[in-house]
Amino acid sequence: MSEISGLVARRGRRRILSWLFLILALAAGAVWLAINRPWEPRPIRVAIETVMPGPASRILAINGRVMPAEQVEISSTVAGRVVSVAAAEGERVKVGAPLLVIDDAQQQAAVLQVRSQLDAAEAQRNKAQLDLERTEALRDSVSRKTLDDARLAVETAEKEVDRLRSQLDQAEDLLAEYTIKAPFDGTIISRGADAGQVVNNATTLFLLADLGTLHGEANVDELYASEVRRGLHVTARPAGHSELIEGEVIYVSPRVDASTGGRLVRVTLPGAGQQNLPIGLTVMLNIVVEEADDAISLPRSALVKGEQPAVYLIENGRAVLRVVQYIDWPSERLIVTSGLAPGETLVTDSKLVKAEGVLVAERE
Repeated sequence: MSEISGLVARRGRRRILSWLFLILALAAGAVWLAINRPWEPRPIRVAIETVMPGPASRILAINGRVMPAEQVEISSTVAGRVVSVAAAEGERVKVGAPLLVIDDAQQQAAVLQVRSQLDAAEAQRNKAQLDLERTEALRDSVSRKTLDDARLAVETAEKEVDRLRSQLDQAEDLLAEYTIKAPFDGTIISRGADAGQVVNNATTLFLLADLGTLHGEANVDELYASEVRRGLHVTARPAGHSELIEGEVIYVSPRVDASTGGRLVRVTLPGAGQQNLPIGLTVMLNIVVEEADDAISLPRSALVKGEQPAVYLIENGRAVLRVVQYIDWPSERLIVTSGLAPGETLVTDSKLVKAEGVLVAERE
């Protein structure tokens, strides 16, 4: 009997505990419902900003390359075997300095031959001049034909001298072409020939550049190419450098490359030559296309995708859709041309708002 009584007592205690747990759970649920009121609509928490005019700018951020302001590929106008090379890659040279010599033995011989012919022609001219002087001294005792023949001989000899002198000048000019000289002060970027190599006018012998004056060169996408013009302010940062370089656009190509869809732009990089920047180094260019003192702008995240560009404003605690016009530009903030007024409250992340008219509140 005692065992049965103990079993009954234990079952009674379990039943009492179960009821207590159930009552506590119901009480907790009632408290949660009273506090949270899930049947009532709750506002969506969003980030907002107050629309206010202020300074704004459109900046085109692109990557370019450091390039020399003056650069030329040097080749030869004559063909032949290279006798010697006087300049190496990385070497600085002065204007007129010999860089490379091509075998000029045949041209030397041609110059000597023409010079010899010229000497003979000058001697013949001098003799004809003396004969004319003698004939003119005997004018009264010689025939008119004899005098005319003497004059013709001098004229013919003079023309031959002029012809050979011109031929000698051409031969000497051609001889000078066998020595390749620097067209301006600069640095040898690359060398394309060695001693013993046969070259012609299709061979690039040297790439010479003036590294004292550098500029940035980049291709602007055709979507924004029409906005770039000479004189725009540029802030440049070469890769691996923290210093900013203030420059400006100095050249805009008149055409868009059909193969790349880019428009070539060059900008100044004052002082870059003194920083020893290597050619081809990446440089980040921020081209200031437009600046405004009192412009209304919005973050790109505020835009609502649809048939017309729009944003959500907060009016009386609810999201209201508003159509806006803006200047499309590759940046996080966009300049608004119509649709927003100062003092209005803008939802900065439109993805959080599912539909117009829902309750919204500022995110804490």
